[in-house]
Amino acid sequence: MVTLTIILLVSTAFALGDCTIRPKTPCERARDAMKNRPPTAYIPTCDCKGQYTPEQCWGSTGSCWCVTCNGQKIKGTETPPGTAPIKCATLICS
Repeated sequence: MVTLTIILLVSTAFALGDCTIRPKTPCERARDAMKNRPPTAYIPTCDCKGQYTPEQCWGSTGSCWCVTCNGQKIKGTETPPGTAPIKCATLICS
C-alpha cells in the first residue's frame, strides 16, 4: 500500500509539470478586473506568460496602440479604426 501511495504521488508530480500555480501578473489582474464591465470596456490582452501583448486594441472602437512591458501606452502609436495595422516591437520584459 505504501508503494502504491508513493507511485501515485510521484506520478501526480510529473503530471503537473509546469502547470504549477503562480501569482497573477499585473496584466492578468487588470484583465480579470474588467470581466464584469460593460462589453464596450477596454480589456487588456496578455500573452501566455501573463505579460501585456505589445499591441493592445479596444474592440468596441477599433483603435489599437503599442504598450510598454508595464502596459503603458507608447505615445504616437495609436491608430484609429479602419487604418492599417500597426507593428509593435516585441519588448523583452524581465
